[in-house]
Amino acid sequence: MSRLITPALFLAAVAACGSSSKSSMPPKGMVWKDMNADQRKEYMEHVVMPKAKEVFAAFDSKYQKMDCKTCHGKGADDGSFEMPNPDIRPLPNTPEAFMALMAKDPEVQRFTPFMSGEVEPMMGDLLHMTVFNPETKTGELSCASCHTLVDETGKVVPVEHKHDEHAH
Repeated sequence: MSRLITPALFLAAVAACGSSSKSSMPPKGMVWKDMNADQRKEYMEHVVMPKAKEVFAAFDSKYQKMDCKTCHGKGADDGSFEMPNPDIRPLPNTPEAFMALMAKDPEVQRFTPFMSGEVEPMMGDLLHMTVFNPETKTGELSCASCHTLVDETGKVVPVEHKHDEHAH
């Protein structure tokens, strides 16, 4: 019996003391641009993902199973978490082309108010970034933070405005 108690007490003591590795969670108040890669990963996992999943799942139940791959695609597998993600539907690179797409595509009509009205402001707040304003051409976070932009031929084009890296 005493042989069972000793390992059990040892495990309880180890559990009470916690792991020897430090948490990579950023200090409260630290902004995204100042976080290192480990802090960004922890912040995404413990702060951004739960909130994003809640908002997306409320919009469409298919997002109940949302995980890192939903936004980061292959980057979640290889650990790069590179954004924008070419596996997310590319978007037209001009307002005129986007409006033409929206006029003919019901899914774009459904997603646009959700993305611009809920997701972009939420992500701007969570990542401590200003949402891009197309009128003033200012802001760090835009559709192009997650989606690649394509021209009328379907070729991926560079983003006209510069925004902070979203990569982890």
